[in-house]
Amino acid sequence: MTELIESTLCQTCKAIFQAGAIKNESGEIPHHGLEALAARASKCHLCLTIFMSIDPEAYQTFRRGSMVDSVGYAWISPIARDQARLKFRYVKPGVHGQGSGHAEASSSRMTPTSHSSKTSLSLSEADTTLVVELILMNPKYAVEPGVRTIDPRSVNTASKESFDLARQWIQDCTFNHMKCSVNETNTSWKPTHLLDVTVRGPKGAPGVKLVDGMFVDPLSEYVTLSHCWGRSKSIRLHKGTLSALRQGVSVAGLPKTFAEACTTVERLGFRYLWIDALCIMHDKEQAVLSEIAQMHKVYSEATLNIAATSSREDASGLIYSRNVTALQPCIVEVGGVGIDDGMYKILRSTIWHDLVDSSPLNQRAWAFQERCLAKRTLHFTRNELLWECQQMCCSEVFPKGLPATMGPPSSQESVEFFSKRIHHQRHGNWHQLVKMYSPKRLTYSSDKLLAVAGLAKQYMARNRLREADYLVGMWRPQLPHAFLWRVEQGRRPTQYRAPTWSWASIDGEVKYPEPAQAMRETCIEIIEINMKYKQDNFGLVESGSIQVRGFMARGLLRRTHDYWGQTPCVIQCTRAQIELENASFDDRLPKLSEASGMLTEQLEVYLLPVIDVVDRVEGLLLCATMKKGEFRRIGSFDVSRYDQVNWDRFRSVMKGDPDMDNYQERLDHTNGYWFASDYTYTINII
Repeated sequence: MTELIESTLCQTCKAIFQAGAIKNESGEIPHHGLEALAARASKCHLCLTIFMSIDPEAYQTFRRGSMVDSVGYAWISPIARDQARLKFRYVKPGVHGQGSGHAEASSSRMTPTSHSSKTSLSLSEADTTLVVELILMNPKYAVEPGVRTIDPRSVNTASKESFDLARQWIQDCTFNHMKCSVNETNTSWKPTHLLDVTVRGPKGAPGVKLVDGMFVDPLSEYVTLSHCWGRSKSIRLHKGTLSALRQGVSVAGLPKTFAEACTTVERLGFRYLWIDALCIMHDKEQAVLSEIAQMHKVYSEATLNIAATSSREDASGLIYSRNVTALQPCIVEVGGVGIDDGMYKILRSTIWHDLVDSSPLNQRAWAFQERCLAKRTLHFTRNELLWECQQMCCSEVFPKGLPATMGPPSSQESVEFFSKRIHHQRHGNWHQLVKMYSPKRLTYSSDKLLAVAGLAKQYMARNRLREADYLVGMWRPQLPHAFLWRVEQGRRPTQYRAPTWSWASIDGEVKYPEPAQAMRETCIEIIEINMKYKQDNFGLVESGSIQVRGFMARGLLRRTHDYWGQTPCVIQCTRAQIELENASFDDRLPKLSEASGMLTEQLEVYLLPVIDVVDRVEGLLLCATMKKGEFRRIGSFDVSRYDQVNWDRFRSVMKGDPDMDNYQERLDHTNGYWFASDYTYTINII
């Protein structure tokens, strides 16, 4: 093994790793404040590593209103004999009994820039504390297939060394990865249009030309680009640009991200590139919808997807300069701190989350779908290239695969749950996909269903479902459980997008309750589902309703804790007052008094139990429309059997109200259900 040489460290950082370091009552070692940390970053490798792990926005929020430096602490938390977590905590002066800190000014002080990644950091306790987590790794992980030392001359992500590694990843994945070869499909299929990146203009200047996919050699491979459009008004394919693009244009005239994507594709040995902006006719709505309808094939059939992961818009580019020192693992000598003595490397423990999952690109809904559909993605981040395929996630520092302690659950979810293992677990995986997709951003809110249609088609094919089984983001075989989604601080858009019983009708992060281990009974019968689409089941929706038969109770919503009805809330029914300890409202309640937490006007709600599990009943909260027997979903609830008093009240409430006449049909009920209801009701939910 190559002998490791300790990095240049300041005395304060060196002391962390030696026996006898002074500690406070909590076992923490005093460290620099953030201002002092920034000042020392140019001379201390560890200070630089910590500082470059901090998100710029969180840093500015933390510093706001502070005239003196924060107080810093470090501590080592062993994972095993030869591995440990290294945590740094920064507290505003005067918080939690801390002192005023070490105010140090310096003209050379750094500030986090846009070149910092997004972070191994959490911001908590009312913006008063920052925590950065790194990892100490034993020397035995410091050689292949572990940590790789980056050549100091590799000063940007377009270096020869970076591209040689990218080509190696592509080749290794194509020929050696069993998981990736399983999903190899129809390589002869091509999108409607592609860009030929090998054309040359005057004096050999790089050019690009639009070609028809049907005339491309069936054996030729193509690459896709994932990018953020941003606010730039850059070139698009439409009637006015079609002729010029067919004849060929200079790469230099394209937006920076597109231009660098063209040169990157050619350097990697490919001829054809697909970019949505330049390969879809944007002035023809039908053409756009047709291309969206085959988006699942565009990305899943591509040999490679290159992602402008750190770029916020087309003008930002694909390639970035980088601080090679910040990229290199910091090497320290450790002794007497609870793990084996010796030389260790310090690495950012949340590298994948920082550079990929939290990147500007991966906050976008369309990009989420593209990443899940692609066989393999090469991420261009501000610090380094990262690789993602069905078998592994790699970085330039870890070219053979990220260690388990650095490959965060988020990357495993995105890789394995969808394009990699989407066909293994039919229901759970789709609900996990909805959870991850729902908070992603859209420029046009109306694209909520369009931007997930490709994944839905892939899911349908791999689970041998029918197109008719797909219902505005849900699947018939998963009903009625699929109705029980919840949303945190959701908002319903003003423009109609989907019926209220679909999660696609709401903006916000959607979650499903944990699947019940044993379901006693389904409480509703789905009689009919009526949907009207503008094009097909995967596209835009004009209207939709479900007709169900079940048990209902009517009451007045009397109290909740906040605008979104976070639990508990109290509902006054005819027979009793019940408390819903786990209710969730889809949209902000408009008539809630901030001062008292009481509804200024009592809201009439209807309870519709959906499933009965061993320890609870789960159901929907509804509001009546102006049409008899018609309702809108406003939330969901569950009632626990463990609170016997409240459970008995709930049973009495569900017995039935003879005075309630808001239904399409009412039938007598005598089958001895657990609440001995007198009636079942047939209603429509829109």
